[in-house]
Parts: sequence; C-alpha cells; structure tokens
Amino acid sequence: MTKNERQGAEAIFPSIPFQAVDRALVVDAGSKDGTIEFFRQKGIPVVIQQRPGLGGGVLEARQAVSEGAMIFFHPDGNEAPEDIPEFVRLLRTGFDFVVASRMIPGSRNEEDGRLLKPRKWTNLGLAWIARVCWPSNNGTVTDVVNGFRAITCAAFDRLKLDRLDCTIDYQMVIRAQKEKIRICEFPTQEGRRIAGETNFKSIPTGLAELRMLSREIWLGRRYR
Repeated sequence: MTKNERQGAEAIFPSIPFQAVDRALVVDAGSKDGTIEFFRQKGIPVVIQQRPGLGGGVLEARQAVSEGAMIFFHPDGNEAPEDIPEFVRLLRTGFDFVVASRMIPGSRNEEDGRLLKPRKWTNLGLAWIARVCWPSNNGTVTDVVNGFRAITCAAFDRLKLDRLDCTIDYQMVIRAQKEKIRICEFPTQEGRRIAGETNFKSIPTGLAELRMLSREIWLGRRYR
C-alpha cells in the first residue's frame, strides 16, 4: 500500500522477501514522487486506486487478488519486512486474521521509552473497547490500528467492510471479533519512518475511529 513512498520503497525493497509469497502487488493512492515508476521498473504490477483513502485501497486490493489470502505491507520504514514469512506461516497454520502487534511482550512501539504515549494508549483503549463489546474465544487484537496484517480472502469477504478512510483497520478488527474468525497476533518491532510525514494525523484519526466505533455498536451485525 503506497502513497508518495519513493524513498522508503527504495530503501526497503531489497529486504522484502518476495520469495515467501505467491505474488506481489502495489496499490497506490496517486503518488506524485515516482513511487509508481519505481515499482513498475522493478517489475511489480501497480494498481492505481480509484476510490479515495486507505480503505478504498484495501477494498480495491481485494478486487485485484485471486490468491487465498492477502498480506498488507506499507514500505515506509515502520513495518519490518522480515515479518512477512511469519504471516505466511500463521496463515498456513489455519488462522484467518493475523496482526503484527506493537503492544504485546516482545514487541516495540515507536513511543516506548517516552514518558507520554498518547498514540499507544489510544490504541490500547480502542482495543479494550472492542474486546469488551465483542469478546471472542477465537482471539482478539491488541493493536487495532496497525495496518501490517494478513487476512484470508474468505474471511475478508465475510466482514463486508465498507470504510474508505483509515478506520477500515479498526473496522476489520471489530468485525473479525463479531464474526469470531480465527485471530492470531505476533510481536513486531516498529521502526522509524524513513522519509516524509504520515498521512494519518493523530487527533483527526482518533475522532474518526470513535465515530466508526459508535456506528459499529449501533449496527451490531446488521451489515450481514
């Protein structure tokens, strides 16, 4: 998943274990910095998303995939490409939804070591609400906003996701717990962003997550 990540893509590309997966695909949100050209030069197909937002890209990724599962990766430096084979292993073990968590023992969040951790605490709070509202014996998620995740296409289709913005990550967690699909997490080490600024500002993103959460509480399972 890319949007103006040329510098990150150049730095990360040699470390991506393409041999671990059946196919690689870039879904780009209209980059203007050469990201699209870089991946095409490397022989990686690029889909230019037609719907806006991260959610629009996620939904269009599903339309472009015929394999049994998808692993979502953002080449900005925050996510560790060496974790990709672990997603593959856990999917083959039988899990339907796998999240690389920055919140469990053995992991690292970029705010670890700081006195104040607003992003981490908000993330944990949203995860706690989801666990309380939709408990599941098949697993829950501690890192609800980390987009570094994998899901089988069958499970993805069951969730009937419809958010076009960044709240699709949290919606995916909520509906996975509603549907009680098989969930697994493993610890990941969050790295530093290589270049540029994040597309998701903390306060607007947090407010959007709360609005989406309220809608999911109101909907229950009427989306089915």
